[in-house]
Amino acid sequence: MIELLSGKVARLTTDSLTLMVGGVGFRVAITPRFSLKLKLGQDLEIVTRLVVREDDLSLFGFESSGEQESFDLLCSVSGIGPKLAMTVLSGMDSQQIANAVNSQDDAAFRSISGIGPKTAKLIVISLANKVGLSSASPRSQVLEALLQLGTDEARAREILTSLPQDLDNSAALKQALALLGKSKLVER
Repeated sequence: MIELLSGKVARLTTDSLTLMVGGVGFRVAITPRFSLKLKLGQDLEIVTRLVVREDDLSLFGFESSGEQESFDLLCSVSGIGPKLAMTVLSGMDSQQIANAVNSQDDAAFRSISGIGPKTAKLIVISLANKVGLSSASPRSQVLEALLQLGTDEARAREILTSLPQDLDNSAALKQALALLGKSKLVER
């Protein structure tokens, strides 16, 4: 409904801002990490998500559409509401969430205040195969190559998240294939 706002920052706290858009002030919940990057009076374009409840309309703001997608995915998990999703995004960026889910690291989620062991495990299980390498990611070509070679998607993603980030696609593919080869030898 309200997908994007552009205006001046009129008020700023650690977890919200008021954005003046055409003479109307919109209160938008944001993460403390995002708040630290902003200044009063700054021109800002922000990606938003309107959450409608029976007794409340809340607007949540994000630095990027990737962060908004992570918010939406977190909210799709049973027991995770918008406020808890924002708490997770305060402690982890979109890539860290994807890495934790793809490597089944529920401890990363347990380190967030308000997330217990059961909820952390539920996040990892619920978001498996839903987060990870987007088509915009430089590693998406390597993922596609591994899938075309018959590698299981979950295994391919696991291998890619374990590789150093500074590798180009060619080197990443070579290392991924080497790791796959080693795991095949161990299985025999």
